[in-house]
Amino acid sequence: MSLSYKSHVTFPVIGTKTAAGVRTSVTLTAAYDVANKTKAFETAGFSKLNLDVLYTMGAGETSNSIELRVTASADGVNYYRIPNESVTAGTSTLSAREFLFVGADAVAATISIGIDIFYKYIKVSAKETGVVTNFGTVFIDATLSGR
Repeated sequence: MSLSYKSHVTFPVIGTKTAAGVRTSVTLTAAYDVANKTKAFETAGFSKLNLDVLYTMGAGETSNSIELRVTASADGVNYYRIPNESVTAGTSTLSAREFLFVGADAVAATISIGIDIFYKYIKVSAKETGVVTNFGTVFIDATLSGR
């Protein structure tokens, strides 16, 4: 049995989508926070965020990786990294969280990332690593659930 949420809102975070559902990806770069590969949005009142990622490596590339960074903010100005927690013998060790997906070849890969959220604003950024010649593309749809 799954949880039931009163409201779901889905929208493109990186790339565009027509009313008919046709997705248009954007070309990745080797850096985060590049204009069309970063988007901030309000999440207040929602408790779950799902990111649906369509990642395609560039032609002739193998074993490249897409990396996603999710940051959070209370004011929409100052953003903070969301941490991972590792507990050993009662001690919590925090590290900055990133999502890494290693592709096998230039075939499109679909990835779904679910995140519990407690923040008023979220920012999602993407980059690609391991590129020899041709950068790949990405499209990311977000679904907020809650209220």
